[in-house]
Amino acid sequence: MGEHSLRSWIVPLIFLMAATLLPQTTWARAINLGSLSDEAADEAKKFFPLASYLARQLQSEGIDQGMVVVANGVSQMATYLREGKVDLYIDSPFPSLAASRLSGSKILLRRWKKGLSEYYSVIFARQDGGIERLEDLRGKMFAFEEPFSSSGYFLPKMALQERGLRLVPKTEASERVGPEEVGYVFSRDDENTMVWVLRGKVAAAAMDHQTFLKYAKGKVDRLKIVHKTFPVPRQIVSYRADLPPKLVARIREILITMDQSEEGRKILHDFERTTKFDEVPENSLAQLRKLQGFIPGEFKSR
Repeated sequence: MGEHSLRSWIVPLIFLMAATLLPQTTWARAINLGSLSDEAADEAKKFFPLASYLARQLQSEGIDQGMVVVANGVSQMATYLREGKVDLYIDSPFPSLAASRLSGSKILLRRWKKGLSEYYSVIFARQDGGIERLEDLRGKMFAFEEPFSSSGYFLPKMALQERGLRLVPKTEASERVGPEEVGYVFSRDDENTMVWVLRGKVAAAAMDHQTFLKYAKGKVDRLKIVHKTFPVPRQIVSYRADLPPKLVARIREILITMDQSEEGRKILHDFERTTKFDEVPENSLAQLRKLQGFIPGEFKSR
């Protein structure tokens, strides 16, 4: 078993012990929240207050524990959803849809993370880098953020492939890139991405538009946005396919009304400045369907 697999199991066990809200009984049930991250302990800490809040609100449904389960990738999360080890999965659109395709999980609500209902990606380069359009990236090195990021990987990758560009993964940014390919590496961090572009380590890169503005700051005049993707919901709440309908309805009610109480608003704010949960608008669903067509090829390539 690899390091990531061990870590993804250890964290839920730790939080299971920490999340007990009532004296342990033989019939105790937990509500299990899932997320993806390479930093399992930090991710679990972000989600734990929400898991505890849901457990308190669901006591009438026989729930008395809140757990956080952190997986190291979409495939592992899909397995957890199929096996009932995760009840609710909260993430950006692409990994949520990919997990749904693999596990049958269903969309429940939209999350306004950091006050945003939706976002889009930008592909950017240095002003003096000679990149005026996406096709100019042939023979160049590109930086994505991490393999399960909607804004830092899936959306910009889809945009590049739709232009007929052949993307080839590389181990290092210094590797040779063929004239008819676009080499790519993962920066693992948005700040790294910005630094790599500014220093010319890569010819171009991608991140969501708000993060671009955050890290560009006073250097924005040295950069140019080459492409913007279509907007998608900031994050999606989905649930495992066999979760009882009555429980799903109650969870929906709890999440949608969280912003109407002082306790709920505090939990939301501490959960990465979430504003609220609401229904996914129909126009957003239309854009999400574009992503669904991209999923099979993405998983086939791995």
